[in-house]
Amino acid sequence: MRRFDLYEIEGALYLVVQSDHLLDLNSVVVLPALPSSGHPALSKLTLDVTVRGVAYRILAHMPLTLPASRLRPLKPRHRLSPDEGQRVMDGLNTILWGF
Repeated sequence: MRRFDLYEIEGALYLVVQSDHLLDLNSVVVLPALPSSGHPALSKLTLDVTVRGVAYRILAHMPLTLPASRLRPLKPRHRLSPDEGQRVMDGLNTILWGF
C-alpha cells in the first residue's frame, strides 16, 4: 500500500492519501473516488481520473479513515501520477488550511 494508490472495496474506490511513513498505523486516511457523472466538479477540490475506461471523480473534500487491515491484502486498481497526486494534496490543503 502506498499513497496515491486506488483500492476497490465492495465496489467502491478509495484513494490512499496518508503519508507513506505512517501507513503502518491501524487506520488509513482515504478519499472516495465516485463516478464523475453523479458529483459536481469543484474547483481545487475534485480531480477526474479514468480507471479502466471508467470516469471517476476523487473528492478531496470528503476524507475518511478506513481500517488498514481492509486495504493491506488488496492489490491497487490504479495509481495516480505525481501531478495528479499533487492536485489531490492541494485540494486537501484547501480544505484543511484554506489555501
